[in-house]
Amino acid sequence: MNPFDFAVIGRGLMGTACARHLAEGGHSVALIGPDEPADPATHDGPFASHHDAGRITRILAHDADWARLSARSIARYRDIGARSGIDFYHPVGGMMAAPSEGPGAAFGDAFLAVADAEGIAHDRLDGAPLSERFPMFEFAPGTRAAWDPAGGWIDPRAMRRAEEALAVAAGASVFPEAAIARRDARITLASGATINAGQIVVATGAYAGMDALLPFRPRLEVYARTVAFVELEETEAMALAGMPTLIFVPEGQSHDLYLLPPIRYPDGRWLVKIGGEADSPRLRSAAEMTAWFRSAGSPEAGRTLLEQLGRVMPDLPLNRTSTASCAVTFTATGKPYIARLDAMTTILTGGNGAGAKCADELGRLGALVAAGMDLGEEGYECTFGCDR
Repeated sequence: MNPFDFAVIGRGLMGTACARHLAEGGHSVALIGPDEPADPATHDGPFASHHDAGRITRILAHDADWARLSARSIARYRDIGARSGIDFYHPVGGMMAAPSEGPGAAFGDAFLAVADAEGIAHDRLDGAPLSERFPMFEFAPGTRAAWDPAGGWIDPRAMRRAEEALAVAAGASVFPEAAIARRDARITLASGATINAGQIVVATGAYAGMDALLPFRPRLEVYARTVAFVELEETEAMALAGMPTLIFVPEGQSHDLYLLPPIRYPDGRWLVKIGGEADSPRLRSAAEMTAWFRSAGSPEAGRTLLEQLGRVMPDLPLNRTSTASCAVTFTATGKPYIARLDAMTTILTGGNGAGAKCADELGRLGALVAAGMDLGEEGYECTFGCDR
């Protein structure tokens, strides 16, 4: 097989976006990674958390770099959707809320300060105006909130398909199987086939510290996370048509939770989703990842999430609930790793629980680094360096 200019290993959100930017830049690109498992209960290859119907998107953030990453991605959503013919962006608005006192106050201070410093368009709400505008929520007295009109939710599956469609239209080749080994420029696939490339981007998400495709093991912590769902009848879902996405810190807590409005899932069910845990078990190997993704998550964590959901949305019927497994990858820096590790290898991973919405910008930055460019002039405070 003739060598490609670039091979991107990982057909998740970041890797597929990276392949698009490289291909549209005129490079020959191989995009490598398996399709979504047909039956997760028996699948023994890589899993991915983007195999879902809803992820929050927003410019508001507690950190300026995350706000910039998101703003640049969101600005390209409509172009990506229009050129691919795949719609994935639902700008219902995104809200962040936190107490004005107590352990969660610092979180509110941070996102309000970033909104002002970055000039992010938003409506600041508290007290009666907050309750009147969003009556589906019940917040503790003293809660401060900011509503972002560019926020809302994306369908991550559809977003990934849109990115891939544009990458293929620009000439990229897709190899829908796992990469199981690598020796210098040669990548071996699960079928035994090999691919050669001048530059290799490893964008394998939570597996990047486990799959031996990198020259060294980066400092990554992968956590097993649980998400909980409430199923609604269609009439109940329609009654919540004005509900924004929400990231909030419950009274007395220091960590935030996230909440999405009713979304119609591929099986036809209308589901409200909540997630967010202060801590959860570490996943240290591919075998542990497989076992976790085959499960429905932690029943105990699910109960805790549903209790919090019942407090913030007391009118929500909680008689039809379920849970699912997810995984979150944290870096040592709190920012994604987008860096050259040697003469031919670039790492692109580490969403830190906030990567889906800004995956297109992360992919663009990954493409720049893989092409030998420096990110110093891109307007970010961090370097996106990789700790080992």
